[in-house]
Amino acid sequence: MAVAKINDLRTLAPDELSRRLESYEREMLEVGDNPKKPGNLRKAIARIKTLLNEGKMAPNKAEAANKKQETKSEKKKVK
Repeated sequence: MAVAKINDLRTLAPDELSRRLESYEREMLEVGDNPKKPGNLRKAIARIKTLLNEGKMAPNKAEAANKKQETKSEKKKVK
């Protein structure tokens, strides 16, 4: 199994990420003789969970960025 790179994972849709997450979690239960496989799977699972959580937080980040821009522009007007 190849290590899932974050840039490759970012191009995938959330439903595809969820499918891969399930697949990797199932694969963790069936780890064979390769001693590096569990570590690689854990990292891939963590990357996918991170991306899924970033997707959930994206609207909040956009709102926060807009508020930050508004406060910056207000400060410039005051000066």
